[in-house]
Amino acid sequence: MEKLKHIFSELHFELVRTIAEGGMGIVYEAKQMGSGNFSKRVAIKLIREEYSKIEEFRNNFIGEARLVADLIHTNIVQTYHLGEISGQYFMTMEYVDGITLEDFVSRHKRTNQKVPADLAAFIVSRICRGLSHAHQKCDSTGRPLGIVHRDVNPRNIMIASEGDVKLT
Repeated sequence: MEKLKHIFSELHFELVRTIAEGGMGIVYEAKQMGSGNFSKRVAIKLIREEYSKIEEFRNNFIGEARLVADLIHTNIVQTYHLGEISGQYFMTMEYVDGITLEDFVSRHKRTNQKVPADLAAFIVSRICRGLSHAHQKCDSTGRPLGIVHRDVNPRNIMIASEGDVKLT
């Protein structure tokens, strides 16, 4: 049993495509590879090298990852892993097969369609459920974590092809 105290495993990823690119980082669709032909689709948020070198930014990124690691809710994109390769930080997260709310609204505008009120209410209600879960989250001693999203916008809301709404 002593030998099983720590199980070390290398994580292997195959980048599939770029999902989004911003000033501070890039989000990729990737395949996490494992033993026995195991493969899982994930999203990888890679912080640009120049930002990984800034201590305050790096500490904020690490702090964010640690804070959201235990936010497990159907309306929140789950964070699986925080890693670092050659000084560049990344997070591995749940892959959502779908589009952002920004793209969803843009497609409606381009085709001169309005988003139906009941669908808009459903989307907003699911965002609120995720935010409520985050805001009420406590640590293992019952102390509120005081989580505030600070960047709720249509680019950070995913609508999965199955209909799930998830906050990133």
